[in-house]
Amino acid sequence: ALRATAVEVEETRGTPIEVVVVGDCPLDERLEALVAATREALTNAAKFAAGGGPIRLYAEIEDDRVKAFVDDRGDGFDLERVPDDRRGLRESIIGRIERNGGHAEVRSEAGHGTEVELTLTRGEKR
Repeated sequence: ALRATAVEVEETRGTPIEVVVVGDCPLDERLEALVAATREALTNAAKFAAGGGPIRLYAEIEDDRVKAFVDDRGDGFDLERVPDDRRGLRESIIGRIERNGGHAEVRSEAGHGTEVELTLTRGEKR
């Protein structure tokens, strides 16, 4: 599902995405939320980091958790300066993961790109 999402964003946005997914597991409702949050992060990177080189998606699927990283070398941004009415990052990525019992972290620095890290434990919410 993560590879298919990357292909979809790459084809829609015309931005190259390098994908490495290690492991596999059945897709459940919570992991569908991780895939949707990853799609939003890839879309944001394609929209706002154009020209900064390829976007990278790296995911590790382990017995007890799934971690996905979306990385770009765009201009970066200050999360605190994103207007409150811009809900994509806060709700479609961070909020979606947190509502499903996971953790999302956004690391960005002006001039140095952005990395979004998404983590969900497998099985029931913890």
